[in-house]
Amino acid sequence: MDSKGHTVTSRVDTWQTLLRPYAILAIGWTLFELYAYPGLMSPDSFDQLEEARAHFYTDSHPPTMAALWSIVDRIIPGPFGMLLIQSLALLSGLYLIMRRVLSPTPAALSACVVFLFPPVMAPMIAIWKDCLMAGFLVLGIAWITDARKSRRALGLFACFVATAMRYNALAATLPLIVLLFEWQPVRRWYVRYAIAVGAWLGVTLLALGLNAALTDRKMHFWYSSYALADITGTLANVDGTIPDEELRPLLAPTQITIDRAYHDTLRARYRADTFLKLLEGNPLWRVPIRGTKPAPVEQRDAIGHAWSEIVSSHVGAYVCYRFQAFHEVLGLPEAFVGHVFRPHWQTRERLVKMGIPIVTSSFQRTLDEWIHGLGTATAMFRPWIYMLLSILLLPFARRSRLVLAVLCSGLVMELSLLALAITADYRYSHWLVICTCISVVLLVAQRSRDGMKSRPEPIGSKVAN
Repeated sequence: MDSKGHTVTSRVDTWQTLLRPYAILAIGWTLFELYAYPGLMSPDSFDQLEEARAHFYTDSHPPTMAALWSIVDRIIPGPFGMLLIQSLALLSGLYLIMRRVLSPTPAALSACVVFLFPPVMAPMIAIWKDCLMAGFLVLGIAWITDARKSRRALGLFACFVATAMRYNALAATLPLIVLLFEWQPVRRWYVRYAIAVGAWLGVTLLALGLNAALTDRKMHFWYSSYALADITGTLANVDGTIPDEELRPLLAPTQITIDRAYHDTLRARYRADTFLKLLEGNPLWRVPIRGTKPAPVEQRDAIGHAWSEIVSSHVGAYVCYRFQAFHEVLGLPEAFVGHVFRPHWQTRERLVKMGIPIVTSSFQRTLDEWIHGLGTATAMFRPWIYMLLSILLLPFARRSRLVLAVLCSGLVMELSLLALAITADYRYSHWLVICTCISVVLLVAQRSRDGMKSRPEPIGSKVAN
């Protein structure tokens, strides 16, 4: 073959090498889109899209997501534009992370395997702040660990966006930024960590400040949800029965809908897996959990006072209730109520009203049934498995700051639910699952690479000149 033909062949081989990983990623993303299109709309999703179109933002959900959606909705109306952002962010971030330890083609394959793994993929089809947070966090990990300063700055920006998407995302960004961010090499370790902590504080405060600046109306959601859940859960774990004469001065001003047998009624209505049973059917309190009108000031003050008195007087019962709620979140009960949102749960009337196409193919229905069956028949969607695996992997991550940071990010985020979760929803543990999967791939790849380096060369492999 002449030199010209050799050059052409070489260029073809080079292009094939470059295109192969991107073709793999494109196939993986296309498979996801066939399952997810145009994106699912839960009640939270509808509420945020309504705010986005009205350009009036409450703090029931982080308003940054609604503000972003208001821009995207003008270009691609409905959920599909946001689905593109969260799915492409997650898949591209996974690929860039895998490239830290793998060559392009294996990295693309590994990224697609994690991306299409049912416990990772299933929540991603819904337009949720949890999914946008996950996508930008993965991008943040990939860029923070880049050798270029400009990319590391982009990594902080991605963490900023992720923090703005979900209020407790600061628990996930803390290990990532503190352990991984390094603006420039420094001799003293405490200087590097001081800079990293400062960067985390800056990212967090800016994200919280942006949400505060975008908020047009505060909903004081804590009083309508967390406080009522804490009051009920604490009283449900108090031994004996507190008489009405003691509870009435505390609970009557909260506008509770009963006037006797307070303790017994609250104990009977208590559910460790969800607080919504307090507000549905025959509600114990009539407080807004949706919409744009907060509870009256007098009711909020009374609920806050009752919370303070009851929790501070029964700290042990409160702690017991928090562990019960966390037990549900981890999926430890035999009847795990945590679930993944399914297409037929969408409110068709709201889809029509908001001009969102109702699209369900036979492929989507078949895959939905299969994934739902996995969640029912197996422990694949039980968060406790991923938490246990992450803890077991920590000793193996001692030589890799990247893996250690990813594992700690998932675990710290999950542990934040011990204080925050009032409903057992699988999507709250989605970040833990993603972190565990990423860590497994990185550790296996690193071990394989180290094994190849330490393997002795076969006799005769070196040819004398």
